[in-house]
Amino acid sequence: MMDGLPSVFAEVVGGVLLVLGTATAHRALGAWKTRAERRIWRPIMKNGRPLGLVLTCRHGPLPRSTHRTSINEVRVLLEFTPTLDKIGIEYRITDSLDAADSELSTANLLILGGPAVNDVSRRAFEAIQDRLPVSINLEEVAITIANRRYAPEYDAEVHKVVKDYGLVVRCQNPFDPSRGTAAFLVMGCHGFGTAGSARLLRDPGLARQLAAEVDQRDFVAIAEIRVHGQEYGTRIVESFLFPRR
Repeated sequence: MMDGLPSVFAEVVGGVLLVLGTATAHRALGAWKTRAERRIWRPIMKNGRPLGLVLTCRHGPLPRSTHRTSINEVRVLLEFTPTLDKIGIEYRITDSLDAADSELSTANLLILGGPAVNDVSRRAFEAIQDRLPVSINLEEVAITIANRRYAPEYDAEVHKVVKDYGLVVRCQNPFDPSRGTAAFLVMGCHGFGTAGSARLLRDPGLARQLAAEVDQRDFVAIAEIRVHGQEYGTRIVESFLFPRR
C-alpha cells in the first residue's frame, strides 16, 4: 500500500501542474489576442484605478422621470464591456447629469458624447482645448483642423446621415489635480460618429493601427464613419500627439 503512494503523489502533482500550465497558457493567449487593445488602454491598466464610463444623459419629460440616454451610446457600452472584461479593467457606469467632481477626479474616465450634449464632455474639452490641434464647430456641426474641415454627409432623399466624423482623445484626466488618472473622450458630430469612432479603442485592427501611430503618447484621432443602416464602417483619417510638457 505504501509503495503506491509516490506514484499517486506524482500523478496528483502532474495533474496540478497540467492545470496550472493550461491556465497560464490560456492567459498568455488572451493577452496576445488583446495586445493592441492593451496598448491603447495601458495608462488605465498601469494606474489600476477603476474606469468611470460617463454616458450622455438627458432629463425626462417629468421631474420624476428617469434620465434618458442615446441608443448609440448604449450600443457602445454593450460593445465595450467584453473588451474591458478581457483586459481586466474594472468599470462602472456614470450618469453625466449626476457625475460629482469627487467621482470624476478619482477615477479614470471614458466620456461618451460631445460637448453640445454631455456636460462632463464639455468641461473636459474646455480644459484641454488649448492643447488640441482640432476644434469642434457646434454651429456647423463639423470638426476642423488648420484648413481642413470634416463635416457629416446626408442622404437628401431619406434625410439620414450617411457619413459622420468623430474624435477620440486620450489624455490625463483634466478633473484630477494629482494627474494620476487618465481620460478618454469619444465624440462625434452625431451619435453615429460617437459610436463609430469608439471602435478605435476596441476593434483589434483599428486599435493596432492607432497604437502604432501614437505609441504611449496622449493623442487625438479623427475617424470617418460610413453609416450603412445599423452598421458602421470606420477608418482613421488623421492622428496627432499632444505636445510634451
